[in-house]
Amino acid sequence: MSALPNDPAGGHERGRDFTERLALLLSQYREFDEPAQDDAAAAGNVRSLGRARKVSVSMPEELTAAVQRRVGRGAFSQYVTDAVARQLELDLLAELSGLLDAEHGPVAEELLAEARAAWPDTE
Repeated sequence: MSALPNDPAGGHERGRDFTERLALLLSQYREFDEPAQDDAAAAGNVRSLGRARKVSVSMPEELTAAVQRRVGRGAFSQYVTDAVARQLELDLLAELSGLLDAEHGPVAEELLAEARAAWPDTE
């Protein structure tokens, strides 16, 4: 399927808008995907983006206690950082999916059925 629709009445403009929105979305993702300046081994690791900044976050006591039991007090920040990084990636993927749906429409049910048959262990 073409990124630019075959719509003579403004289709190219719509395609350009989609391309610009996609480029912005990808640039936001790349901000989190670039290696830290001082650690080339950290490529693609959101958690190694350099200096940390202390922030205050309110969380339910039961949740904080569960995290501390799982990872200990010293690894709490890393655990939360990893969770936030995953959520950012999911948010950006959802935005990309929305852009693709808006540009190309929903995925045909036949293709979804084919994918489900090829990957039966996924939901």
